[in-house]
Amino acid sequence: MESKDSQSVKSALKISALYLIFGFVWIYFSDSVVELFSSGNPHQLTLLQHYKGWFFILITTFLLFLLMHRFLHKGFIEYTQRISEQKASHDRLAQQDTLLRTIVNSSPDAIFAKDMEGRYMLFNSGAGELVNISPENVIGHTDKLLFSSEAAKKIQEIDRLILAGGVIQNHEEDVITASGKQKYFWVTKGPLLSETGKTFGIFGISRDITTIKENEQAIIKAKEHFDYMAHHDLLTELPNRTSLIEKLQHQTSDIENHPFALLFLDLDGFKEINDSYGHRFGDELLVRITQLLQELFPPDTFISRSGGDEFVILLSCHKDKNIIHNTMFHLINTLNNPFHIDEIDVYITASIGITMYPSDASSAEELLQKADAAMYNAKNMGRNTYSFYDLQFTEKALHRTTIATQLKKAIQNHELELYFQPQIDIQTENIIGMEALLRWTSFEEMISPAVFIPIAEESGLILQVGEFVLMQGCKTAAQWAKKGFSYGRLAINVSARQLTHIDFLMTLDRIIQETQCDPTFIELEITESSILENPEQMIALLDIIQAKGFSISIDDFGTGYSSLSYLKNLPIDKLKIDISFVRNITHEAKNQSIVKTIIALAKGLGMTALAEGVETFEELNFLRANNIDSIQGYYYYKPMSFEKAEELFLKH
Repeated sequence: MESKDSQSVKSALKISALYLIFGFVWIYFSDSVVELFSSGNPHQLTLLQHYKGWFFILITTFLLFLLMHRFLHKGFIEYTQRISEQKASHDRLAQQDTLLRTIVNSSPDAIFAKDMEGRYMLFNSGAGELVNISPENVIGHTDKLLFSSEAAKKIQEIDRLILAGGVIQNHEEDVITASGKQKYFWVTKGPLLSETGKTFGIFGISRDITTIKENEQAIIKAKEHFDYMAHHDLLTELPNRTSLIEKLQHQTSDIENHPFALLFLDLDGFKEINDSYGHRFGDELLVRITQLLQELFPPDTFISRSGGDEFVILLSCHKDKNIIHNTMFHLINTLNNPFHIDEIDVYITASIGITMYPSDASSAEELLQKADAAMYNAKNMGRNTYSFYDLQFTEKALHRTTIATQLKKAIQNHELELYFQPQIDIQTENIIGMEALLRWTSFEEMISPAVFIPIAEESGLILQVGEFVLMQGCKTAAQWAKKGFSYGRLAINVSARQLTHIDFLMTLDRIIQETQCDPTFIELEITESSILENPEQMIALLDIIQAKGFSISIDDFGTGYSSLSYLKNLPIDKLKIDISFVRNITHEAKNQSIVKTIIALAKGLGMTALAEGVETFEELNFLRANNIDSIQGYYYYKPMSFEKAEELFLKH
């Protein structure tokens, strides 16, 4: 602006100087010219002077016109250009203002500015939507209009820090709006500065992250829920095995080695209760037992349900076993009281194994293994009791595990074989049957069936072992039939677990088909325990088996708890008297009475009776005198190999 004023002064001075110069020149020369042309004539002089004046006016007017035209035209052009530039600048500013307003109001984020008193100077549409207030109604007001009084105070404290020169970026704020709704924001705030650097307000940008925070909280809650489910038993709400392992790892990693006892509690006969009354009843019983344990032990005791009917309890102690003895005595006595569920009084006991940390074991795995071994010892002691861990339990458990592992390999390596023991008619002394007996020779050492059969039952290998015996027995019977050997039926033992397996009938049919064995060549020996688990179902199953042509006998009769009401309905062909009643039969009156009763029972039910384990002439005479049908034992024959059995047939 100052430059333009200076240019105008210069232009005016320039015009004035030209006019002054022209005036001096005109006055000086015009008079001389007038005198020259007037020739001294006054009238002519006056006329020329008059013309000179008019000519001067015309010339100066023309000169002024030229000068004014030149400079004014230039000024007008400059003025017009300046006006055009100002208009263009104004238009650009208007466009920029429109653009900025469009951008600011189109942003989903809240964009705002406040003056020094905290009154809003700018409040975009995004901000209005966040607090559900029209932006026009916010301008000139403070945060008290938008937020609760407490939230407004908190915002004002932050604003004071910013006015003092601070800047915050991506700061998370949670506030309560005036409508009472909680909101979460990411906020960036800073001071508004003039060209001189003076603060005249605050600007801010806020992004609503309420939905994000709600989703985060939902994810956290879901994670906590799944974590709870992963670490707790859903039925009893006790910590599960995962929690137990984590707890034990923490306890055993404690450098101070605080002593504690691990109690491994297994309910006795829970499966029978579950099967008899249903799973819902069994679940309620587990909940009741959980409540009992929580009432019995101190509140801070760690109690977990590690699976099925097993509970593990960590009991703090100071190496004083008397405390544990008293606790176990109280627990067992309490469990001897009935649980009243659905108008039914049910009794259940527990076998408890106890290991001490750190004297018995130093790791979580060892503690559980040794407590399990101690619990099995309590089972063997008759159940409804407890047992502290002893080194011999581990040795026994290791022995069982070793035998189970070797037995599995023996099945794969064909180390198992069948031996055969003849069954003799007591009157004719002819062979009327053969029993297939399983033998296992490992590294030229014969392992007793009394050792490996119970382990096969525990480990579940009995199904594979039983199928092997059935397959080999039927194959042998088919071979002997082709060779024309006459020996009656081949008796094959079937375990309770094998007999009650859902696929037993299909397995039996498959073996008969593969071996081409006539079922009439086979006698299946079952135990009393397999009948008692579900008598009605067993009667139906044995009827089907007998209808296929198999003969059925009960092995080791008298050692179980057969119900005569079921026995009379069972399709049984033979009762085998257990060796425990035959041994010393000539000296023990009770054994004599039992044997006589079993023989009479068999004949009364239309069955035959066979005595096992006959070894002496005296035993033979007693049995013959009491009308036994047949005998089996060392008195006549010991178990023999396949080859020896064939030699025996050839001799007869």
